[in-house]
Amino acid sequence: MEKIKIRLLSEFSKAERIVITSHIGLDGDGYCSALALQRIISSLGKNSVIVTDNDDLSRYDYLQDGKVQEKRFSSLNEEERTFSLAIALDCNSYDRLGDRRILIDNAITTIVLDHHQQENGLIKADLRYIDPSFACVGELIFSLLEEEINKMPSSDRIFVCNCLYTTILNDTNNFTNANTDAKVLNFAAKLVDLGIQPHTLYKNFYLNQSAEEMRYIGQTLSTIELYHHRQILMMHSTYLMSKENNIDPDSITNVTRWVQGVNGVQVIVYLREDKEGVYKISLRSETIDVNKIAVRYGGGGHKQASGCNMYGDIEEIKAKLLKDIIDACNG
Repeated sequence: MEKIKIRLLSEFSKAERIVITSHIGLDGDGYCSALALQRIISSLGKNSVIVTDNDDLSRYDYLQDGKVQEKRFSSLNEEERTFSLAIALDCNSYDRLGDRRILIDNAITTIVLDHHQQENGLIKADLRYIDPSFACVGELIFSLLEEEINKMPSSDRIFVCNCLYTTILNDTNNFTNANTDAKVLNFAAKLVDLGIQPHTLYKNFYLNQSAEEMRYIGQTLSTIELYHHRQILMMHSTYLMSKENNIDPDSITNVTRWVQGVNGVQVIVYLREDKEGVYKISLRSETIDVNKIAVRYGGGGHKQASGCNMYGDIEEIKAKLLKDIIDACNG
């Protein structure tokens, strides 16, 4: 890890134009780790820009302090899409970058920092550090750059730590997922020692839904169906639901957490229709490797939490997933 850190700092130092990006459908790990890394790079005397799609990131307003440098990919002209250093966080596959792949392809040097299993279409990188033993990519960044974070001015250090704690909340579901181990708890404890307030960050991240978002979640929960001796739970959201409630589905994080702990359920499947016939699939299980299923459809993630995109009729999609999951359960 020390060799990786030295190389990482060297690339930061050499680069003149740095871009940080992450996967399609940004979440609290990909986005907040980007915010943290940008501030760390700034403390080292370098500027960088975070490039996103048209995601609704308003749920992270509590982390905005006026210093974040961020642009939408659609606002960049052709010349602005070329950087000397491109950093991809929380993904290792070209498939999960979408149109922002061009930022990687155009860059002189590319770095990939991720904690997912290696996925289809692995990004070609000059420096690639992928370690699934980390609960979130925020933990990976802290493990590499803890010394640099400790040296930062107090306000910037707190900003970074707030961002990193949010990556934990996102990827451990507030320490309730199976990836919550001694290492991630120790990481959280270090962030507390550096001055974060966990109760405030929990409230900001999890308890700030609008009434419309809660209605959307309720409508989703009303679609619950059980299969395979009540061991498989499926639920879905439609594009019409999001239109009726005037919300962006991407603004609602981790809908599956509302059904974790349902008695007897071993596998959770959530189908979210983002556009007509376009579904984002979330798979959760503590008993089977759902990543193997997601990879079949061009997705990826972790053994116990993974996802992909699927297209077409919802009943046909459900039938495909159900067969794959039952086969995995019986295997």
